[in-house]
Amino acid sequence: MPQFWIAIFFILLAVAQLYQSLQDINLPLPVYLGLGVVLAVASNAQSKFSFSQDRQQTLPQSQSADLAKNSVQTEPLTVPKNSD
Repeated sequence: MPQFWIAIFFILLAVAQLYQSLQDINLPLPVYLGLGVVLAVASNAQSKFSFSQDRQQTLPQSQSADLAKNSVQTEPLTVPKNSD
């Protein structure tokens, strides 16, 4: 059991040293943007074909016409003039 705690101590020490050394690194903005794009692509790798035509759900023509009739029409807002 003491070997376990010694191993945990050295792992935490290594993590603390790594954290301190990573704080000193200054990367330019294009590197951050590139890493963000890579992260976005990697996180969406399984849903890469979600926008294909066979998976899109479309409304029948009659339902889309009914939705257009029942939509709320809004008027532009006007600000009353101050009569002071």
